[in-house]
Amino acid sequence: MYESYWKCSRKPFSHSNDPAGFYRSKTHQAALLRLKYGIDNFDGPALIMGMSGTGKSSLVRVFAAEHSSLRPFVHVMFPALQCDELLRLIAGELSLLPISGKSGSETALREIQRSLRQFTAKNQHPLICFDDAHLLSDDALQFVIQPLLNMVESDSMIRLAILLVGQPVLSSRLRKLGELGERLAVTTPILGFTAAETADYVRTCLNNAGASTAIFNAAALQKLYEVTGGNPRRINRLCDMALLVGYAEQLNEITEEQIAAVGSELMPAAA
Repeated sequence: MYESYWKCSRKPFSHSNDPAGFYRSKTHQAALLRLKYGIDNFDGPALIMGMSGTGKSSLVRVFAAEHSSLRPFVHVMFPALQCDELLRLIAGELSLLPISGKSGSETALREIQRSLRQFTAKNQHPLICFDDAHLLSDDALQFVIQPLLNMVESDSMIRLAILLVGQPVLSSRLRKLGELGERLAVTTPILGFTAAETADYVRTCLNNAGASTAIFNAAALQKLYEVTGGNPRRINRLCDMALLVGYAEQLNEITEEQIAAVGSELMPAAA
């Protein structure tokens, strides 16, 4: 709606998870390096922690896209399933054989083991990522994650990388479980952008969308950081709405006033 007014070829602040558009902040780049080191050198799971909207899922997609050797890539996005359902889902993603909806955990684990051995024989290194892993039940942590780790440790014919992605509460839950927490290969936190990164992110998004002017002035960018705390999802939402407001009011640029007004609507607690 507002793209032509601001002389953009497309919406600058989309919610796309396209790895090509991923902004590599300092914390995201450090996380990518830690993940690669942990998966290459340890058998335990890697843990990515961050609040909602900090780009955890996008980072996983970038990591998977950049490391094609980690295949097949199984992305579990429904962690609240029952243990049997989770194992059947994983077995189905790894296997070419149909998995019966009535199959129990033991059958699913056997099929997972069979499939992993086949992949390892082909010199492949599967990656299973549990997104929103803070929603995994204690039973799932003990009877899904733990058996998969045991399988890797006890069977020399299996290679498998496990990635747990969730909010910070997941770390404390894992520590309470003792053995599982001790087996973590690497733990990497995902933080929001700094003030400088927030400004650079906005400029990068605008440039990628073909904008020829800055649009957001310096005071607006500083206010944007203060209101959003550098959270990428909040930045996208607020900037998108600010551009719409600016178009509606026929402004020449977005100022601190627009950011404060839109922030009070979208994030009243922060504005």
